Amino acid sequence: TTKVIQNSIQDLLRNVILPDTLFEVDYSWSGIMGVGADKTPIIKKVNNNVAFGVRMGGMGVAIGSEVGKKLANLF
Repeated sequence: TTKVIQNSIQDLLRNVILPDTLFEVDYSWSGIMGVGADKTPIIKKVNNNVAFGVRMGGMGVAIGSEVGKKLANLF
C-alpha cells in the first residue's frame, strides 16, 4: 500500500541516506506511473494548428521545457 511504500522510503532515508541527521518530510506523493522501456519522447505535428509531445518516461518535469521548444519549432 501507499503507507507501506512511504514508510520504507523514509526508513531508507533515515538509515542509509541521512544517518544521524534530523529531517522532516514536508510533502510526499506516491502512485502508479505507466512508464515503458522507450524513453524517447514522441513529438509530432498533426496539422497546421495541432502538435503533441508525449511519452516522457516519467521525466516530464525535467525535459518538458525542451519538448515544448521542439514543438514550438514545428510551427
